[in-house]
Amino acid sequence: MYGQYNPYMGATPQMQQRLNYLQQQQQQMYQPTMQQPMPMALKGRIVTSMDEAKAAQIDLDGTSTFFPCPAEGKIYEKSIDLNGLPAFRVYQLVNPQEQKQVVYAERSCVDNLIQRVDNLEKRLGGIYHEPDADNGDAAK
Repeated sequence: MYGQYNPYMGATPQMQQRLNYLQQQQQQMYQPTMQQPMPMALKGRIVTSMDEAKAAQIDLDGTSTFFPCPAEGKIYEKSIDLNGLPAFRVYQLVNPQEQKQVVYAERSCVDNLIQRVDNLEKRLGGIYHEPDADNGDAAK
């Protein structure tokens, strides 16, 4: 008797229908829905120079904003660091074929130049030759 107590038993049929409708709406609100995952997107826009990227307004939440600059072949990143200061980074694509190879002189050529400098110093009248810490030469 107590388990089936309905306080709205004496309500008019319209009120009972309205109550049933509201209860259905409430149940639908609390049913878990399948949410589509949001695609990851980067914040930013294309710029024409570094100055334009530096002057751009960004969010103060610490997320990075990217500014590609096709004319310069660079991407600028601007954010706020943990101290609240602006952080600005520059990325540039480096083509390995364009990197210059460092060419070192042969040891015999360097030794020849050292000998010529020593001879010139002797001819100039005994200018004191400082020790060369890199090559281990001592003053004579």
